[in-house]
Amino acid sequence: MFKNKLIVLTLITVVVIIAASVFVKLRAPQSGKERAAFFPGLSSEIEAINHISIKGYAGSINLSRVNDSWVVDEFDGYPALPDKVKSTVLGTADLKINAPKTKLPRLYNRLGVEGPEVEDSTSLLLSFKDAERNSIVEMIVGKLRLSSASQSTPGLYIRKPNDEQSYLVDGVVDITASKTDWIERSIFDIPAEAIRAVRVEHADGDTYTLFKNEKGQEQFSLENLPAGKKLASELIISRYGSILQDIQINGARSKEKLQKQENSINVLIHTFEGTVVELVAFEYDDIPYGSFEFRFDESLLTGDEDQEKIDGVKAYVSNMNAQTLNWWYEIPPFKYDVIKKRSASIMRNNKSPEKSK
Repeated sequence: MFKNKLIVLTLITVVVIIAASVFVKLRAPQSGKERAAFFPGLSSEIEAINHISIKGYAGSINLSRVNDSWVVDEFDGYPALPDKVKSTVLGTADLKINAPKTKLPRLYNRLGVEGPEVEDSTSLLLSFKDAERNSIVEMIVGKLRLSSASQSTPGLYIRKPNDEQSYLVDGVVDITASKTDWIERSIFDIPAEAIRAVRVEHADGDTYTLFKNEKGQEQFSLENLPAGKKLASELIISRYGSILQDIQINGARSKEKLQKQENSINVLIHTFEGTVVELVAFEYDDIPYGSFEFRFDESLLTGDEDQEKIDGVKAYVSNMNAQTLNWWYEIPPFKYDVIKKRSASIMRNNKSPEKSK
C-alpha cells in the first residue's frame, strides 16, 4: 500500500515538473536565433553596400567604399575606421525583432524614433545604398532599451522612415553623425624632449629659429638674438617643443582638391633622433590646416645610437610619409596659434637694472 502511494506521488511530482518547465518555456522570451530579422534580406546584400549615410539633427556624415576600403566623403576620401564601418553593417544585419511598439507620432520622442528632422532630436537616420546609390535599407535609430529587465541582451528602438510602426529590436548599432568619430584622430606623437630645433618662416620673410644644444636641455635658445633683446617667458617658448606632440586631427582635405595658400607658414623641426619634419600650415575658411613631410638626417644623431635604432627611425619616416603626404590635416587651433607667432612676439626688451649712483 505504501509502495503504491509512493509511485503515485512520484508520478504526480514528475507531471508537475514537466508542466512547470513547459510553462516557463512558453513564458520565456524567445532567443535571438528564434526571432525574425528586422531586415530579412540584408545579410545576403552586404557586399552590395557601397554607400552609408548617417543624418542627425545637427550634422551628417557620408561614407563610400572605394577599392574595397571605406572613406569619408566630406574629408575628400580620407580613410574611415574599417572596424567601425564593419560593426555598423553587421550590427544592422543582425537586428532581431523583439516587440512592436507605438505607432503614435506624439510618443515617438520617448523612444527617440521621431526622426532627425525634429528640432533637438537625438534620432539618427541610417541609410545603406548600392554602387548606383539605390536604397538597400533605411532606418531611424532611436534610444537604447529602457527596461532594466533586459538583463544582458542589448536592445534598441528603431523605425523605418515610411512606417508608423516602431519596434524594440535585439542588438545594437553604435553610430554617430560626428565625422571625427569615423576616423583615426591620432596620427603621431613626437614628445617635446625629442625636439632639437624649430625654424619658423612666414610668407613675408619673417623667420626665426629656436634650438637646444644638447638632449636634456630644458630651455630653447634663439638663433641670432638681437642685442638688447631676450626671449619671452619660458611658458610661451616651451610650446614650440610640443608642436608635434600628440597630434590629434579634426578632419582632412586632399591636396588634389585644396591648394596650398599664399600665406602659408613653413616650419622645419629637427629631433635628436635624426627625424626632420617639414610642416606647412595655413588657415582656410577659418580652419587651421597643416601637412607633414618626414625625412631622416643622420647628421642630427647624438652618436650613441645603434644601427637597430637608426633603422627604426628610417622605417618610421617611411611609414609616416606613406600615411601623410597626400593630406592637409585639420590641426588643433592651439597648435596653430604657436606656429603663427611672429618673431617680435617671442622676444622682449632686455632691461638692465639701473646702476647705483
